[in-house]
Amino acid sequence: MMRFLIISFFFLFVSPCNSGLSAQNKTVPSTWKDHIGFGGTVGLRLGNVTYFEASPIVGYRLGPFLMPGIGGSYRFYKDRYMVKGMNIWGASAWIRAYPLPMIFAYAEHEELYGAFDYYRPTEKYFIGTNFVGGGYSQELGGASTYVMVLFALDQEVYGIYQNPILRVGFMIGGNAE
Repeated sequence: MMRFLIISFFFLFVSPCNSGLSAQNKTVPSTWKDHIGFGGTVGLRLGNVTYFEASPIVGYRLGPFLMPGIGGSYRFYKDRYMVKGMNIWGASAWIRAYPLPMIFAYAEHEELYGAFDYYRPTEKYFIGTNFVGGGYSQELGGASTYVMVLFALDQEVYGIYQNPILRVGFMIGGNAE
């Protein structure tokens, strides 16, 4: 896992940034479709603990500074002591603010629904969490990858996050200014 993170950081931070070149060569004004971005994160862990996550997002770029969006989430968790795994569904609303072209501040509210109590797997709860943090985005043609460091502010009784939280994801589109 550590090797994967090191290689990911290498490609994100060392690869040349072509965002300045693409902005200079733009001759066609952007349409509303150019402002929409799709992407998200995917996670997988196998072994004594089986974990799968798929979290798609969609956002709309409001000029060079702001990008609000929404997201969905599905997670499956099962460890070797559980008879049945837990399915967790969720939705989120988020916003990114870009003080610099590749650096952004981030805020998100996430609502998850599922069985979070290990001893009562049939009881389901809603859990709301607010995140704040920041990240780095590297544009690669019409797509971009990003790394974020987030902090969960107000976890409820069944809080499932440990601070800090590292997210790595991708986005296609949404780079128009």
